[in-house]
Amino acid sequence: MNVEQDEYLVVYPGHNSATLLYQRLIKKSCNVELVSTPIIISYGCSLAIKFREIYMDIVNDEIIKINIKPKGMYKIIKKSKYDDYEKI
Repeated sequence: MNVEQDEYLVVYPGHNSATLLYQRLIKKSCNVELVSTPIIISYGCSLAIKFREIYMDIVNDEIIKINIKPKGMYKIIKKSKYDDYEKI
């Protein structure tokens, strides 16, 4: 039985910070994606890491370990034509 989980984005303004966290999560065997930040959240060249709720604790632990505060964390709200984002 495949139960859908909520998805989240953690957003960093710079490529280096996002890439560092992404690599650390991959090493922890997390199924994450490095994506461009949706324009509704941030203009410019920021990157985001997309992950499922099951990885929330690991993501938060790694953010604390690298000591680089993200620009924000957002829950992805699925809609029929587009996604919406709720800052958490």
